[in-house]
Amino acid sequence: TVETLKTGSNIIPFGYKPLDNIAGGMTRKEITVIGGRPGHGKTTLTTNLTLSLLKQGYKVMLFNREMSNSEMMKKFFVMGSDGLSYQDLRVGDMDDGRMQNIEIIADEVKEQLKNLIMYDDIRTLGDAIREIQREKPDVVIDDYIQLVKVKNANNKDRRFEIEDILTEYKWVCKKEDCSAILVSQLNREIEKRLEPRPKMSDFSESGAIEQTAETALFVFYGYNFDDEKYDKHEIEVICDKARYGKVGTYVMGFNGSKCKFYNNGEEAKKHAKDLQ
Repeated sequence: TVETLKTGSNIIPFGYKPLDNIAGGMTRKEITVIGGRPGHGKTTLTTNLTLSLLKQGYKVMLFNREMSNSEMMKKFFVMGSDGLSYQDLRVGDMDDGRMQNIEIIADEVKEQLKNLIMYDDIRTLGDAIREIQREKPDVVIDDYIQLVKVKNANNKDRRFEIEDILTEYKWVCKKEDCSAILVSQLNREIEKRLEPRPKMSDFSESGAIEQTAETALFVFYGYNFDDEKYDKHEIEVICDKARYGKVGTYVMGFNGSKCKFYNNGEEAKKHAKDLQ
C-alpha cells in the first residue's frame, strides 16, 4: 500500500480529462463497465481508450466479440489518417491514392499497436481468462459481455451468467493486477422512454453490473436522437456509478466519421474544420 501511494501505480489514466476527472482513471484490480444504445459510440470510445492507453505505454488486450479484428483495424487506420473517413473504408471506396495512404498509415499504426493483443475468435469466458493469465496485460477490454459464452451454464438464467462473467473478471483483475473495461448492452426498455439518456437500470442484467463494477459509464450521442437539438460534435459520457469519484454527465467532443473522441466539443469542431 505504501509503495502504491508513493508511485500511484494502482491508477491507470484513461488519457482524457473529462473521464479522468471522475476518479483519476481506472484502478488496477477493478472493473469499469461502459454501456450505450446502438450507434451511440460505445465501441468507438473503447477504440479511442485503447489507443490512449497504448500511447501511455500500457499493454492492452482487446476482445472483439461483435466486430472482426479487420473491421477494428479500419477504425485505427481512420484515426491515424487526416484524409480518410470510416465510411470510405467500410464501403471499400479506395482508389490508388487512398491505398498508398493506407499502406503508409499501416506502418505507423503497426508501431502504435505493438503492445496490443487483439482477438476476434475467443468465444468462452474460460478461454478469455486463460489468455489474460498468459499474457498479463495492464488493461483488458471486452466488447461486449452479452456475447461471452459461459461453459457449463446448465441453462442458467442469463442474469446469473452475467454475474458469473463479472465475478470472474473481477477475480482475474485482482490476481493479475490489471484493470478491465467491459462493454455492455442496454435493455430494450430504454426505447420506450421519453427521456433518452441511459441510466443504471438500463443495463441488461443491471443488478450484477451495479453490484460488481467500480465505475459505470454510459455513452449518449444526442445528435442521433435529435439532430436539431444536439450538436453533432458533442457526445455525453454519463457516470452513474463511481466508487472513488463523482457521478455526473461529462460532455466530450466527437467526430463519428473519424472515429474520434476529444476532450471537448470545441476541440472536435476545430479538428473537423482543419481537415476541411
